[in-house]
Amino acid sequence: MDALHAFIGLMISTFIIALGLSQGLSWHLADLGQGVKQPAFARGLGVCLVGVPLLSLIVVKVLPLAPVAAGVIALMAFCPGLPMALNVVSQQKGNLPLALALSITLSLVAIVLMPLSLKLLEQLFPLAIQSPPYGVLLERVILPFLMPFALGIGIQKVAPAWAHRLRKPVKLYFTFAVAVAALALVVASFPLLKRLHVWVFIAMVVVTLGSTALGHIAGRPRPGDRTALAISAVFGNPAFAFCLGGSTYPMKSLLGVMGLYLFIRTAAMVPYLLWNQRHQASERGGGPSLPSGRRASTGT
Repeated sequence: MDALHAFIGLMISTFIIALGLSQGLSWHLADLGQGVKQPAFARGLGVCLVGVPLLSLIVVKVLPLAPVAAGVIALMAFCPGLPMALNVVSQQKGNLPLALALSITLSLVAIVLMPLSLKLLEQLFPLAIQSPPYGVLLERVILPFLMPFALGIGIQKVAPAWAHRLRKPVKLYFTFAVAVAALALVVASFPLLKRLHVWVFIAMVVVTLGSTALGHIAGRPRPGDRTALAISAVFGNPAFAFCLGGSTYPMKSLLGVMGLYLFIRTAAMVPYLLWNQRHQASERGGGPSLPSGRRASTGT
């Protein structure tokens, strides 16, 4: 078990570096400018920074949840950044420049607001969340993200061809490392997880579906914007959450539930993704549910 925990620690310490590097390698001012200028960008920031955290706080305060489960759901809602959402947005034919602009902007905003967010969560969930000292936060989360981020931007400026070659394998490693770490955390914490009350699973699904609805509504009326914001609202930044969970001893109790939540919210998102594909096809006039000769409307 000690070897498993050491492996989990290695994955967590390396995927935060991969996250910063991949974000830096994706730093295209033209694409970012294109995404930031879109009206849906401001609405997306509002949903991810205000709407989803508020929804999560309401759900965990209303439902009878244990402190650890409530703390995990709230903490992950306060860690936006959606690096894992970009591939899903692309597969779903969503607005990729918008999702990329949100991803980089939210990652930087989350880093800046992290000390304040943790202080707030510590007040709301004192039995589960204890804000680490700023020095620990700087060493474990902020610098491991910002330094590779700056390196990625530098490579993008000096050697764009190398940046293009590196971007895909770095993103693949990040996705792989997060998935493996989450699975290992679930395995290591299984004795605890099997004792979780059914309300925990209900809360995780409700927050996931509610976040999807908030993003989908905020992205109207354009299908690509709806898709990008719905996915962005759900796929927060597990890298920040995992690093925070491993930053101090009291917070380590959150890690297993974090891994479980990552899998549950991914699974809960599947029905929306399947529906969205059919809905987009019908809006383009190619859906099987439309009678021949009729055109789909552009709104929902």
